[in-house]
Amino acid sequence: MIKLNIKKDNKVKIKSFIEKKDLENYLFKKTLESKKLVSDNPTDKIWNLNVGTSINFLGYTISMAGKSRDGNIMYGGQ
Repeated sequence: MIKLNIKKDNKVKIKSFIEKKDLENYLFKKTLESKKLVSDNPTDKIWNLNVGTSINFLGYTISMAGKSRDGNIMYGGQ
């Protein structure tokens, strides 16, 4: 599970993704919304970012806010 800060136009959204496929689907939707051609799939690059690092994609700045091996921890589990 990862937690991302997604910034565009000085607005920040915090999104969590349990599986890499969830992130890939989210990025695909953003690509369709932008109506721009993208030559590569940044899913692996984003999924493997270190905490505090970022990547630019379609005018968004996507930065890694946190990683958890056990998704249950981020939901307040034991």
